[in-house]
Amino acid sequence: MALALVAVVGCCGFVYWRNTRFPARSERLAGTPIELRIQDGVSARELRAIREGLRLVQRHASSSLGRSVRGPVEARVARSNGCRPFEAAGSASVGEAEEGFLCIDTASLGWQWLARKDLTAATAVSAHEYVHVLQGELGCLPAPANQHFRWILEGMANEVAWRALVAAGRATEARVERTILADGAFDPNLAPLRRYEREGGRAPEYALWQLAVHRLLQQAVTAGVAPGARPELALRRFCGRVGRGQPWRSAFAGSFGVALRRFYAGFERARARRTLVSAEQRRRHRRWLW
Repeated sequence: MALALVAVVGCCGFVYWRNTRFPARSERLAGTPIELRIQDGVSARELRAIREGLRLVQRHASSSLGRSVRGPVEARVARSNGCRPFEAAGSASVGEAEEGFLCIDTASLGWQWLARKDLTAATAVSAHEYVHVLQGELGCLPAPANQHFRWILEGMANEVAWRALVAAGRATEARVERTILADGAFDPNLAPLRRYEREGGRAPEYALWQLAVHRLLQQAVTAGVAPGARPELALRRFCGRVGRGQPWRSAFAGSFGVALRRFYAGFERARARRTLVSAEQRRRHRRWLW
């Protein structure tokens, strides 16, 4: 009986150990506070995209937001394991992040498609997760269950990631616009933006949220609360104010120069107009996406 109990305990211990370890080689990413933890099976092409995204957004955050990630940060590049203990490889989202931690699950179908078909978009993935780490350091990234401004957090991560690629010459404004349109920002089945203060989403929602943040930055420049050369400063100020305990709606108004309700109303009017514009008119339209 005692031997059987020891065997059961030993077996359970082995299962627990196997599901909580993350076997990987370590690599310090030069010029950043990031330590990569790379599992076997990740191709050189995939790893190059991940490294590049992190380096480019580190540089861009420092120049445009005046604040980059300070770290230390563990960046897992997963293949045989999931990003988290007891998580199977490829079973969760492509990426996830929080203060001090980010992970790209290279076994996920979404990542595999990007790595084969669209390396630029794959590069933006690690940059997106880096922005979430920065949000965590600034104090504006609560746990998913406690988020009250989800669309701002995800839209900011997308927008800053793609701005980093544009600034480095890895993408063009036209490419950013095509991606937002192709991902479905103007899908008529999407809910009003205010619904996404708490709700999650997939590619069309993320495209909508990036579009909203882009328009929000235009608003901040127009209102004179952010410089035209560095509009992303408004996002850092918002995160900083929320991180210091200011209610997010008042932090929104102070950072972007517009009350939340007024922004929602203007954004929805612009969305409605945009759906009425023909394909030919869109090609000749001069304002970004609108």
